[in-house]
Amino acid sequence: MTQPNGERLTFSSTFRFDCRPGLSCFTHCCRDVNIVLTPGDVFRLKRRLGLPSYEFLEKYTVTLISRISGLPVVLLKMREDADKQCPFVTPEGCAVYSDRPWACRMYPLDYDTDIDSYRIIADPAKCRGLQEGKEWYIEDWLEEQGALKPSPVDRMYNEATKRLEFPRDRITNPEIARMYFLAAYDLDNFRRFVLETKFLKIFDIPANLVERIKTDDMELARLAALWLKFGFSDKNALPLRDEIFDQSVR
Repeated sequence: MTQPNGERLTFSSTFRFDCRPGLSCFTHCCRDVNIVLTPGDVFRLKRRLGLPSYEFLEKYTVTLISRISGLPVVLLKMREDADKQCPFVTPEGCAVYSDRPWACRMYPLDYDTDIDSYRIIADPAKCRGLQEGKEWYIEDWLEEQGALKPSPVDRMYNEATKRLEFPRDRITNPEIARMYFLAAYDLDNFRRFVLETKFLKIFDIPANLVERIKTDDMELARLAALWLKFGFSDKNALPLRDEIFDQSVR
């Protein structure tokens, strides 16, 4: 049976849920809600909409700074209407469903990293889907929704920051926070940063990779994640040019 709101759930726990057109609450959960976007979410959505990252971020998001990590947190911007709906919701449902954010894939669940467990965050009094007859194991639900594992892009960025422990390693330098935002979320401007600054005079990036990142967003994201890893924890993540070492000796 569906567990009460807040109870800890594991992969083997079950709950009842089925969201579909026809329910009186359909798309109500897409109103006036904080949806945190991961780098992978922004990567998919900006490509889905055919927008450069900076346009997508300007039009559809707001950015805050986490008090715990000091890093940027990107939220989906709700419409400025009475219901404050998600900009991608329609009467028929989600217009970007196959590329919907990770938080939307998780719903009606949330994951607590501190205790490695799940809980139901939907209000049973408002969410009719929790009263439907379809029963799920947590693991099966997550797999069905594409939320069992982070996306390939998110895995790369998670790897880049995995050695950071917050709040111990909280970022206090605004420039570092800005560069993290550039590399993790604003990939099209990161491309300009790589190609139009001294980046390629500092890092020894193979010529064929330089050519690929001009058009290949996945290769660009991989480079961006390695650059963050270099800055945060691993100076071997990206090779420096020999000239840099020569200058340091002098």
